[in-house]
Amino acid sequence: MKKDKPVKAGFVAASVVALLIIGIVYLLYFFGSMIYYALRTRSIEGIPEPKQTKVNCDVIRFEKGGWEMEMTYQYSYDIEGVVLHTREYDETDNMGDVLSPVDLLLGWGKVAEKNEEIDFEWSQGVRNGRCVLTDEKLSKFGGDTTSVLSQFSNNHVIPAEANVKKDLLKVRKGDHIRLRGYLVNIDGVRKTDRATSNWYSSTVRDDFHDGEGGQGCEVMYVTNVDWIDD
Repeated sequence: MKKDKPVKAGFVAASVVALLIIGIVYLLYFFGSMIYYALRTRSIEGIPEPKQTKVNCDVIRFEKGGWEMEMTYQYSYDIEGVVLHTREYDETDNMGDVLSPVDLLLGWGKVAEKNEEIDFEWSQGVRNGRCVLTDEKLSKFGGDTTSVLSQFSNNHVIPAEANVKKDLLKVRKGDHIRLRGYLVNIDGVRKTDRATSNWYSSTVRDDFHDGEGGQGCEVMYVTNVDWIDD
């Protein structure tokens, strides 16, 4: 029995070392992936403008997260874009957080084409998307602020089902994606205190509020998420 002890001790030590190596490799992969996706910036040519078509204003009534809500369909919506930035949200008692787990900042046209050449300094605050524009950056667009601001949008995405939610949460900066669904308006009443809230979608691309990229956001009920191979 005494002769077995060194063997067992050696086996235990080797197992511990192996587990430590596996753990270190996993952490390097995990944090490396996070850094890669955080820094990944891509330019893609030829992405068309979003397409929207007016639909009958059907109203869907439902309850979720302590809210009684009415969702009104405004337009069918088909948007392709390069992902400029993403921001996830925890579910709170705020109606928007109950509905939308993530905002996706998407670009198309010349913004997508020049995304590597120009450092737009994309960012997302609480339910808004922004960029930083200077005269030097605007000169690459002929000095036209409108042409920049009308070629990206911040999208509050509402998944139509659980699988769509999983797909939306997989989207990362630099992805080339296509979303299909509807632009919608939401009216809600919180059951606990009868507080009201509404979330109305932008239906145009040029409703910016200032010269630095603050603008009306699209509220999109998403039925399909597709990744486009380039």
